[in-house]
Amino acid sequence: MITRIVVGPIQENCYIVSSGSSCVIIDPGDEPKRIIEEVAQRDIKGILITHGHYDHIGAVNELRDYYHTNVYATEDARDMMLDWDENLSVMLGGEKYIVDGVKVIKDSITLGEMKFEIYETPGHAKGSCLYYYEKENALFTGDTLFKGGCGRVDFPTGDKFSLLKSLSRIKNLELDADVYPGHGPESTLSFEKKNNPFLSF
Repeated sequence: MITRIVVGPIQENCYIVSSGSSCVIIDPGDEPKRIIEEVAQRDIKGILITHGHYDHIGAVNELRDYYHTNVYATEDARDMMLDWDENLSVMLGGEKYIVDGVKVIKDSITLGEMKFEIYETPGHAKGSCLYYYEKENALFTGDTLFKGGCGRVDFPTGDKFSLLKSLSRIKNLELDADVYPGHGPESTLSFEKKNNPFLSF
């Protein structure tokens, strides 16, 4: 089961992915109390981060302390979460916010009974990645891919050419997954391949 919670002033999508009585939180950007209420009595197996921008990590420290769980991200995203200029916390949140102790992951990760394939997709931010959860045929795309659009590249660590390469990688994925983006409505990969102008090259 996948539950979306829209949090914070930038309306970021936080996801709770559940299997039985266990769950994983993806991109808890704000409003930790709301997330805790939604999780209820489920057993948290970890927190996954698609990229290190503040609107996707702003509730991480409170949730990690509350659940005594681990936080996982790619190496570059881990480094970005330690730098308040790169993670935009001063600009977006008015505070110097960092997340330390993040566990570095690559290729895949299994948390409880939930296995996620990892596709690194830098461009919107260094260390950006997608998580594919085969059991639900779900692709969590962060701010790399939206319904009908893609992430901007004018923030620190953003890079147009890296994003184009990442979008090409997404276009070539042999999946017809449901797309769960970091902002906005859900979509499907087949719909985006046919209709998203950023996948039409």
